[in-house]
Amino acid sequence: MTEGTLENGTLASLGPESTPTMPNSTFVPIGSSSPQEKFAQSHAGHETQHSTMALILLIALFGFQFVILFWKQKHYRSFQAVTLIGLWLIPMYIFGIQAQFWRFLSIWCLYSIANFRVIYLASRKPLDHKTPRLVYNWFSIVYKLCYAVGVTGYAIIMLTFFGIVQLFYDFSEVADLGIILLSYGLYFGVLSRDFVEICTDRMASTLGYYNKDGFPRKHLRVVICAVCGGTTENREHDKVHQLTCRHVFHEECIRGWCLIGKKDICPYCKEKVDMKEFKTNPWDTQQQLYLSLLDGVRYLVVWQPIIFATVQLAYHIFGLE
Repeated sequence: MTEGTLENGTLASLGPESTPTMPNSTFVPIGSSSPQEKFAQSHAGHETQHSTMALILLIALFGFQFVILFWKQKHYRSFQAVTLIGLWLIPMYIFGIQAQFWRFLSIWCLYSIANFRVIYLASRKPLDHKTPRLVYNWFSIVYKLCYAVGVTGYAIIMLTFFGIVQLFYDFSEVADLGIILLSYGLYFGVLSRDFVEICTDRMASTLGYYNKDGFPRKHLRVVICAVCGGTTENREHDKVHQLTCRHVFHEECIRGWCLIGKKDICPYCKEKVDMKEFKTNPWDTQQQLYLSLLDGVRYLVVWQPIIFATVQLAYHIFGLE
């Protein structure tokens, strides 16, 4: 036997354990490619296409931001109406009809029926002096209910995140429940705030003591509440509140106007109202942080689907995949 070689008999006598192998070697048949090579081959030359798609997405995101900001500043009423319609209909179509979440669709239908009844009362002419209180009380109840549901959902999510829920219940079911409750609380809370703003403007316009763009059509007498049009003389049954501008209102009316109706000015003279005069909670406060949260929810629910639908349309027009 020559040095450095093995004879056939010696090689056959070696067992599987003695057969020399190359460490970390992978057998690849001749003519075949690894998954990484196949991926690279299928996407060869697509770098320019991917860059174009990313550029279109960035232009859409930033462009819509400027369009929305300009629209909101120049034509707030039309922006408010379109946003409210989108906030009301888009989740119903996506989650209720397409995703077939029948529970959400049922709650949405009941909420819409009750809301349309309230809007109808707020739009009637002449306006009954009890209607503003009814409207503000209804939305106050909705806010408190949404707040309780949202906080419960948030608490469940936090308890699940820290592993406390897993000690007693199934992880996936409880986590889903928390997300659903938080989503319901935020969605119907934001939707209610936008609906009540419409109702507030309509009631104030009907009474004539408030004009958003000019002077009031009516002169406010000392004993009249500018929010509901009723008298403030019967102070034994109706508590009254005087603002720093010296105008007097029913306490329920002015609280509803400022806290529920999202107005921080006097309903007659438009002087700024100090919101610290009223007791507030996280669902009816006018603080900037909460308003920013609501604007964020509106943006995600209404404008985000529209932006991505526009981007997908642009991809289709330019033949990008």
